[in-house]
Amino acid sequence: MHPPSNLSRRALLRAIGAGGLTFSTLRAAAFGADFASDRPRRTLVLVFLRGGMDGLNLLVPYGDPDYARLRPGIGIPAPGSRQGAAVDLDGFFGLHPAAAPLAPLFASGRAAGVHAVGTPANTRSHFLEQDRWETAVDENGLETPGWLGRYLAASPGRGPIRALALGERLPRSLRGEVPALALPRLDQLVSSGGDPGKLDRTARALEKAYGGAGGALGGAGRTALDAVRQLEDVARNAQPSKVAYPDTGLGRRARELARLVRADVGLELVELDFGGWDTHENQGGTQGQYANRVGELAGALEALVRDLEDRMDDVMVLVTSEFGRTAAQNGTGGTDHGWGNCVLALGGPVGARASGRERPVLGRWPGLARESLNQGRDLALTTDYRDVYAEALAWLGCEDLRKVLPGHEPASVGLV
Repeated sequence: MHPPSNLSRRALLRAIGAGGLTFSTLRAAAFGADFASDRPRRTLVLVFLRGGMDGLNLLVPYGDPDYARLRPGIGIPAPGSRQGAAVDLDGFFGLHPAAAPLAPLFASGRAAGVHAVGTPANTRSHFLEQDRWETAVDENGLETPGWLGRYLAASPGRGPIRALALGERLPRSLRGEVPALALPRLDQLVSSGGDPGKLDRTARALEKAYGGAGGALGGAGRTALDAVRQLEDVARNAQPSKVAYPDTGLGRRARELARLVRADVGLELVELDFGGWDTHENQGGTQGQYANRVGELAGALEALVRDLEDRMDDVMVLVTSEFGRTAAQNGTGGTDHGWGNCVLALGGPVGARASGRERPVLGRWPGLARESLNQGRDLALTTDYRDVYAEALAWLGCEDLRKVLPGHEPASVGLV
């Protein structure tokens, strides 16, 4: 069958979109690159908590004498003080009680936190700060690729499915010259019974249009077809999960993530977005809307780690948000847009077991005394977010950090 004479990138995108998938850019040079089968089969998972997650109530600095004073209504009690208290980590920091499922990971050295992390030029704007975290460039524009997109362009891969987002949209962090997928749930891509599913229709459209095409765009179409076929195989033959995941949106996506990691399709980067963290009012303390969000996050992550236990040496999970919240609660029982925040990291390469250190929470703690706060209101910044990125990228095998984090000279964090 001869391909149509008017092959175009737009036609290719339409063919892929018919299957419920979304690709980022489709550049021939990127599709034509050789895959490096000898690269480590490592996967970096980024969980982005959109809305500005309150890190002071997740990694609780209960040992700071000003913490309880600043948060009389929403603060998390010190360990052992009463029911619903923080879960102790090191005598100074504790976990929100709803995050208790993660405590054994910290204790075993397979999880760590970094506190007082952020962007030095924080504007407190959701949109601008999400752009910074996703591009790792302060002065970014509409065409600025994401930091993970730059990593993909600067390194060879292990297969046609190198990067994807589990969700309906492709986050900016994955946009760039090398294709990345936005993927709905696997069981939505393949219909039951004899009726062909969405992936079937996508594969047929791509085969018809690009199966015999020459040139750069033909190569792009064939690689996209290969990716679609591999996803179809994973969707049809996925093995049941070994553990019971929470029946939540994030829990279901974590289960899909585990299936994709086990399928060995060359997956290097995955992003899961988890919103609902803009807690200006009625945030709650040990219970309430924030605690519910923390519980969903912790439950999904704990199940993922148990499910991938034999693979977690090759999986690293980073949990980030665009900024923290104000140190003091506001007049409506919530917190406002702040500055420094915490990052969580889980996986085989993370923590004391990997690095030989003993501290479960890293970063220089600036304190919550008024004179120590940023502008008298926020946790100050002591760790640049790009330093956390740099260690994750080095673990992935990035050979030239300057291409991915331009203009930044990384400092050691100690995560890996």
